[in-house]
Amino acid sequence: METQAVNGLGQDVFLKLLVTELKFQDPLQPLESTAFITQLAEFSALEQMSAVKGAVGNVATSVASLNNISVAGLIGKEVQVAGSSVPHVEGRPEALNYALSGGAKSATIHIVNATGDVVRTISLGPQAAGMNVSVWDGLDNNGNPLPAGDYAFSVEAKDPSGLPMRGTTYTFGRVDGVSYTAGVPYLMVNGSPVPAAGVSEVRNPL
Repeated sequence: METQAVNGLGQDVFLKLLVTELKFQDPLQPLESTAFITQLAEFSALEQMSAVKGAVGNVATSVASLNNISVAGLIGKEVQVAGSSVPHVEGRPEALNYALSGGAKSATIHIVNATGDVVRTISLGPQAAGMNVSVWDGLDNNGNPLPAGDYAFSVEAKDPSGLPMRGTTYTFGRVDGVSYTAGVPYLMVNGSPVPAAGVSEVRNPL
């Protein structure tokens, strides 16, 4: 009997088969000692594997519980996640965070209002690969202060050859709640659910 077949049967079924085999064996041709010892060894190995599997399952459950507790501790905090929203307070400069897949020769940031109109364009020089930050002074293209409200921004960048390159925008938002879908924790940030695994920074509210 191969170990692979034993693993598929499970230890209870395997033990019943072994007892049945011993009960109905031919007295004139009893089970050879080597075969009997092999089957006992397979049963022992299966039992140990079951114990290990159970222990690993318990550890995984404990880790998941601790993870859920730590995620719940983010409620009330401000987190940085992938996104483009900019909750603007009139008269306050806003930090615009974005990441580039490589070094850029130049970059341009477009800020749009709630109706989708571009209200400010910021031209930038060379940018490094990875996370970058630019500060929007809260003014429109004519130098006028923009009212408080929800804005969004996008970034366009060009590599040293002048070709378009990928840029990912990030936003800060307050965590208002936590939900769990199929065991995966999601944070409610700026009214939208985002995976907790996508949090790149945590800070206390300003």
